[in-house]
Amino acid sequence: MRAGRSDRVLDPGERFQLDASSPVPLYHQMTQILLERISRPEMVGRMIPPEFELIEMFGVSRATVKKTLDDFVAKGLLERRRGIGTRVIQNKIVEDLARLKGYTEEMAGKGLRIRTEVLGAEEHVPGDEVRARLQLPARAKTVRIRRLRGTNKVFPVVLLCSEIPAAYGIRADEDFRHSLYALIERNHRIPIAWGKQTIETARATAEQAAHLKLEAGDTVLIMERVTYTHGNRPVEFVRAVYRPDRYKFSIRLSR
Repeated sequence: MRAGRSDRVLDPGERFQLDASSPVPLYHQMTQILLERISRPEMVGRMIPPEFELIEMFGVSRATVKKTLDDFVAKGLLERRRGIGTRVIQNKIVEDLARLKGYTEEMAGKGLRIRTEVLGAEEHVPGDEVRARLQLPARAKTVRIRRLRGTNKVFPVVLLCSEIPAAYGIRADEDFRHSLYALIERNHRIPIAWGKQTIETARATAEQAAHLKLEAGDTVLIMERVTYTHGNRPVEFVRAVYRPDRYKFSIRLSR
């Protein structure tokens, strides 16, 4: 049975004008249009039009359509079923817990562009909990960086508060709009060797809710991670507060 219009991501009559003269490949232009559409919560479970319709809608080759859909399937956003077609199976950003990667690396691996709002960065004396996590002596300072992050299609996704020992030489006036791990490793030559993290649910505080566009008391995901350089020396403690409707974690288990 063919899917009705209400069961499809795109209507049969829709047409999209891609710019063949643009330096952005047609594949990427098509990807962004489809990503914007399937990122809507109501799209989960809906069908993607068959390839011959997508070719007509976007005015591209079958190879371009196939590459676009293959990429979404590989990222876990779409599912192909023989005799049924291709449907949206999820539109949350999924993080693989089996690898230590920063948010920028995780999103870049999925072909998504990062959007960051730096809420503040300052040097200060941390509280007892952070001091213990970072194994710091009394009165030692850290650089605290607060950022709101998401993608160009989904924002905000996560509220991040990172603390780095000031002794490493990272300054509060540096550019924190991009990958913090890249800044630590490339700019400051501090290798990140391993990390330890926990994940739990909590109720959003009024401040967290305001930043994440939630109501105070709504459920959020809290991820806390300490990353270490060689010699098991702590480099960063981060507390990340995620909107659970826009993010989920996954891990591959072996036996």
